[in-house]
This record gives sequence, structure tokens and C-alpha cells, in this order.
Amino acid sequence: MDHLDNARPSERSQRGLDWLTFFVADVQTTFGPFVALYLSAERWSQGEIGLALTVGGLAGVLSQIPAGALVDAVAAKRLLIGIAIAFIALGALIFAFWPVVVMVFMAEILHGFASAVIAPALAAIGLGLVGHAALSHRLGRNHRYDAIGNAVTAGLMGVLGHFIARRTTFLVGVALCVPAIWFLTRIRGSEIDYARARSAGDQKEPRRAARLRQIARNPPLLFFIASLVLFQFANASVMPLASERLSAEHGSESELVTSALVVVPQLVTAIIAAWVARRAEDWGRKPLLLAGFAVLPLRALLFAVAPGPWYLVAIQGLGGLTAAVIGIMTPLVIADVTRGTGRYNLAQGAAGTATGIGAAVSTTISGYVAQLFGFGIGFLGLAAVALAGLALVYWWLPETRPKLDRR
Repeated sequence: MDHLDNARPSERSQRGLDWLTFFVADVQTTFGPFVALYLSAERWSQGEIGLALTVGGLAGVLSQIPAGALVDAVAAKRLLIGIAIAFIALGALIFAFWPVVVMVFMAEILHGFASAVIAPALAAIGLGLVGHAALSHRLGRNHRYDAIGNAVTAGLMGVLGHFIARRTTFLVGVALCVPAIWFLTRIRGSEIDYARARSAGDQKEPRRAARLRQIARNPPLLFFIASLVLFQFANASVMPLASERLSAEHGSESELVTSALVVVPQLVTAIIAAWVARRAEDWGRKPLLLAGFAVLPLRALLFAVAPGPWYLVAIQGLGGLTAAVIGIMTPLVIADVTRGTGRYNLAQGAAGTATGIGAAVSTTISGYVAQLFGFGIGFLGLAAVALAGLALVYWWLPETRPKLDRR
């Protein structure tokens, strides 16, 4: 399987993927914590906001496995990303001009489908360009640009939303789709090796793949996905819950604080992403996963007792470590355990489906728990779930770094 490692992409394609990741992150930020803040300002209840987020999450869940299979099957991965970006732009326009229930649900569905395609497609392009041996470095590079894009856009959107109008954040998201498409065209399609991009065992027959039951009986993959489900159940609701609390208790400065809640961890992520990628090769995957999982329950507990809005910003800095570890380790561990199967992107889709269910259900449950019992109880419940995920990683997930890469 030397072809999985033997790759020499051009600097143009590498830079194109860097900046595509940056601007895709910009566009995706439009549908981040600002959605909960925007709908709260439009007088939606906490339960209704949670339901809207759940609709988008379920759309993503239903799309994950088909999207992963599609990315495995289709060689024109740039085209898939281009279509997904167009869907996100349409969804942002709907939020800006038609924030009524039916239209918002439609926008969330568009975003859910687009995200299901973009995530595995970006990872597949990276693997197709650089191969498995250099994948951790490529994923660290992707995550650094993703974090910087999130930070820059969140800061810009927060300022515009505070001083101009909240809908401006969605219009900015639409405008950012243009440079995203431009940098997508900078990646040379001829350099994205189809066999490498799906981690196929035979370069001459790249469509030959492992049977689905072999993937379904892969213990490291199953334990990893189970731990991610618990992690995402807890993590998906932390920021929306914090945004709703801000809007309810500190409405006059909520846009600025929400921006800071996004910007601070993204800056931390951007700073440490390359370090995390290097340590994944030196230390292995599991020690980093344990560290990333351990931060989440601590963060949720601190959110529960934070005395004011700007304390939340300081606590949220811890999220940068978690974001870097989980963001890099997820596609990397999946690549480890599916190497040579030809099912890399399908496995990513399966993981996305499982974790999407946890995240989608979480936003609804946490929204109604906060509405009935208060924000403090909501954060405490999320911390308990996060601890369960940490325990699963510690006891059941083996080290997945390939022996041939160990030093």
C-alpha cells in the first residue's frame, strides 16, 4: 500500500486547500452560535431554538452516510464542495430575510446536508493530495486555517451585529462564499489521487473496497465512534446554551461576548494545531484524546458557576485545546483504522451520523432542561455526559497509530 504514502502535491494545491478551509470556516461560522442569538432576539423560545437546531442536526445526520459514500465514489470532489457552499449561501439568505419557522427549518436542512458533504470531502482531498504518512501534518494545517477563519469571521460578525444589524452576519456569510469558490479552483484536480483519497488498498482498482460488514465489525472504530457520540452530546450544547444565557441575562452586550466566545478558543486552536499534529506522531493518538476529552467536563462545570459574561470568555479558552485535539484526531484515527479498506469517507460518514444524532438530540434536551430547571443544571448535565465519554476512551479505545509510523 505504498501508494497511500507516496504523494508530492504542488504548493498551489496545498495553498488552495489552506485558504479553501479558511473561507469554508468563515461561511460555516454564519450557522454557529449566532443562530441561537439571532433567533432569541427574534423572540423564539429556548425550546423552539433547540428544535430549529435539531432540525439542522437531523438533516446532517441523515446525510452523513450517503455523503461519505458519495465522496468515496465521486472523483470530482471539488464539484461536491462547490455545490455544498452554494447550499450554505442560500440558507444564510433565508435566515437574513425570512426568519420564520418554515423557512428557518429549510435553511437548517440545507446547511445540514452541505456540512455532511464538506467535512469528509475536505479530509479526502487532503488525504488524496499528501497520503497517509503526511496526513497528521495536513490535518493540523487544515485545522489551523479553519480556526483562524472562525476567529476572524466571528469577530467581524459580532461587531457588525452589535453596531449595524444582526442579519448582517448572514449577509457577510453569503459574501464569503465567493473567495471560498475561488480557492477551490486553485486546487489541481489531477493531484487528488482517487485511490489515496478513499484509502483504497489497490491503486489499480481503486473502487475495490472492504465489505460493509467488515467496517461494522471494526472494534477500534466502534469504540471511537461511541466515545465521540458522548463527547458531541455534551459539546454541541455548551455554546448554544451559553449564547441563550447571554441573550436572556446580558442582552445589551451579547453580540460582542458571543463573538469573543468563538474567537478566543479559535485563536488557541490556531496556535496549538501544528503542535497537536506533531504530538500525534510522537506520543500517539490516545494521550491527546484523553486530554481533549478531559477538558470538556471541566469547561461545562465552570460555565455553570461563571458569575458574569466575560468570565465565560476566559473559560471558553479551554475549548481551543478540545477543538484542536478532536478536530485533528477524528479524521486521523478513522484513517488509521480504515487504512487500505477503500471506505475512509464512508467511515467518516458513519461517525458523523452517530455523533450527529448525539448533537442534535442534545440541543433539544439541553434547551428544554435550561428552560425548566435553569442554565446551571443544564451545564451540570452536560458535564456528566462528557465524563462518561472520557471514561470510554480511557478503558476501551486502543492506541490506533500504525506500528510502521512509531518511533
